Amino acid sequence: MRLYTLTTLLLLLGLFSTNLLAQNPKENITISGYIKDGESLETLVGANVIIKETNVGATTNVYGYYAMQIPKKADSITLMVSYIGYVIEEKRVWAGEDINYTFELSASAEVLAEVVITEDVNRQLIEKNQMGVQQITSQKLKTIPVAFGESDILKVVQLAPGVQSGSEGTSGFYVRGGGYDQNLILLDEATVYNPDHFFGFFSTFNSDIIKNLDIYKSDFPARYGGRLSSVLDVQMKDGNMRKWEGQGGIGLISSRFMVEGPLVKDRSSIVLSGRRTYFDIFTPLINNAVANSDAGGAGFNQIPDYYFYDLNLKANYILGDKDRIFVSGYFGRDNLSIAFGIGEDSSYKLQWGNLTGTLRWNHIFSPKLFSNTTFNISRFLYQDEFSFSDFFFFRSSSRNFTYNFKQDFDYYAKNNHNIKFGLQATHHIIQPTEFTFGTNSDDEDLSTEPIFEEQKHIGEELAVYVSDDWKINSWFSLKMGLRYSGFLTKGGKTFYSNLEPRMALNYQMNEKTSIKASYARMSQYLNQVKFSYMSFLDPWFPANDFIAPQLADQVSVGWNRLIFNDQVSITNEYYYKWMYNQLEYKNGAEFLFIDGNYHERLAVGKGFSYGTEVQIQKTEGKLTGWLAYTLSWTQRDFPELSEELFPFTYDRRHVVNLVTQYELPKNWLISLNWTYQTGIAFDITDQYLWLWGINFSDSGGIPEYQPQINNFRMPPYHRMDVGAIKKFKKRKKWESELAISVYNAYNRANPFFIYQDIEQPAEG
Repeated sequence: MRLYTLTTLLLLLGLFSTNLLAQNPKENITISGYIKDGESLETLVGANVIIKETNVGATTNVYGYYAMQIPKKADSITLMVSYIGYVIEEKRVWAGEDINYTFELSASAEVLAEVVITEDVNRQLIEKNQMGVQQITSQKLKTIPVAFGESDILKVVQLAPGVQSGSEGTSGFYVRGGGYDQNLILLDEATVYNPDHFFGFFSTFNSDIIKNLDIYKSDFPARYGGRLSSVLDVQMKDGNMRKWEGQGGIGLISSRFMVEGPLVKDRSSIVLSGRRTYFDIFTPLINNAVANSDAGGAGFNQIPDYYFYDLNLKANYILGDKDRIFVSGYFGRDNLSIAFGIGEDSSYKLQWGNLTGTLRWNHIFSPKLFSNTTFNISRFLYQDEFSFSDFFFFRSSSRNFTYNFKQDFDYYAKNNHNIKFGLQATHHIIQPTEFTFGTNSDDEDLSTEPIFEEQKHIGEELAVYVSDDWKINSWFSLKMGLRYSGFLTKGGKTFYSNLEPRMALNYQMNEKTSIKASYARMSQYLNQVKFSYMSFLDPWFPANDFIAPQLADQVSVGWNRLIFNDQVSITNEYYYKWMYNQLEYKNGAEFLFIDGNYHERLAVGKGFSYGTEVQIQKTEGKLTGWLAYTLSWTQRDFPELSEELFPFTYDRRHVVNLVTQYELPKNWLISLNWTYQTGIAFDITDQYLWLWGINFSDSGGIPEYQPQINNFRMPPYHRMDVGAIKKFKKRKKWESELAISVYNAYNRANPFFIYQDIEQPAEG
């Protein structure tokens, strides 16, 4: 029955698209095209096109394409195009037939133009019904102070309202009470399973190649699915089609570069970026120096050799007026190794990393129908190896593979109807555990056959969706969406399916104030239960006969207001989220998943999260930035673990984030961040069952689990970062800048973890 329902929806979607293609009202004409940066021909996402005579407008999609309709007439009209940081451009065109026109905007240095564009952006905030979204550009990334001189998009995301960080300095984030695994992270539409370098202190994203990113916390567009709490959609730059240029940077622990340029001028481009740390260059020198000194010797513990690197590549080609192809990819790896004693062949090696690849084809079937066909792959690999003097070895690994096909359509039915629809098919191969151990001695009496164990799960995830962004009148707009998703386990033993309705409305009270509301249901078929602070150690596993998919319902209401001559916006949202089929490890559960019965180690429960978020943002003038405050409660209900509701680990009652930048004379820009967060909750006990062995040294304490989970809180977390950027004058073809950042400027001693010292009782 469920397969029949999915087939029926696919057929209806096909009939629906055929009907859309057949429509061709003769009384209207369609104006369409692209909006690009005039210097590089990089497409601009979210640029605005307005017909001055009628005030009818459109916004470019993620590929820079726009389309709108006007009544056919034997006269001309004026198109006005704007985008923040660019000069407004106007074009007079004849309105007697369909028009395809591409705009190339010039960067603006005039304050007046920036003011006009900022007002236009703020007007979109009032007019659009989208809630719970934060947009961050590459320019904003580079002005925020960071640790070790490395711009990090996930550190910036943590400063958004409703987004909470994990441990000190790490890139992990938790959105509106959701878990770490409930964030869908996309890089050019390919899934990134683990976005961390250096045990979470850096993200896998090199900010030099980032074009734009959006994070959705509620009111999820119907084209997204598979996670409960958020969507982080990161787009890479396309590359300069007109000239070759490069940039790079040298930091305290890493260096980076980026080069871009045309393969065929005005038709094709390529961009390549890379980054690498150089810890491993210095650690052998330090280890050898200490080992050979008086302080060295047998008791010397080596500093591990460690480094990470990542590479990004993207190329695209304009085949014609209606077709364009993109190829992009990412490869990153962390490597750590420890030698146990100088000169001995005993070591521990650890590696983890991501690989993604994306192939996309943009096609314009008609001025009103834009198509994007995507095939992408994702892989995450974690593996470690322990070797002891060429005698004993142990290897373990965890792998995720994803092969994904997507077909998305944008149909500009009318100016008040923007319809999106499509389908997705994903093939998952999940290997949560694989290990080999044995001996490799030359002595036949000591040598044994290696023992090999593995788990492997295969699943098929399918989805179809449709949404309509409907502007009913000048004051009221409605967005309706429906997503149908399904998950089929290996062999077709189990099939889960879910209808995921999405709805959002916006009532514009006046030109400066709007009220919004939304509802969204999300489903998640892959799980990752946190066992440790290092996320890459926690394996993923799919829904199966014993574990149902996670579900979430979220309602949000809020309002937006423009003040101070429309230069400052205030956003206030209230939300409540219900989460079902949540998973936690049972008390005393083993971590290794080696027998396939991992469901027996897990408890199933519910989650609740509610709160309010306030953000005051200034986007124009010498002083820019935002102040955000989040008040929230997040609880879990697991009858098998606790008779009472207990707080989620990252239930932070109060979170305050201040982000500011100020322009000074002589091309100086200073910036400041300050954050305050209530401490996280975790388990602590003062009751232990003490076991005595035959020898006194054999004794040990076993904690007795308390009825109240997460009964202790760490102290509040707060920190201030400051930075300064100096842009030097351009000399011939070279531009340079100096960036200085101070992380934790007032040296706050924030706790990273709590260690509980157990006092051994007296014998007898």
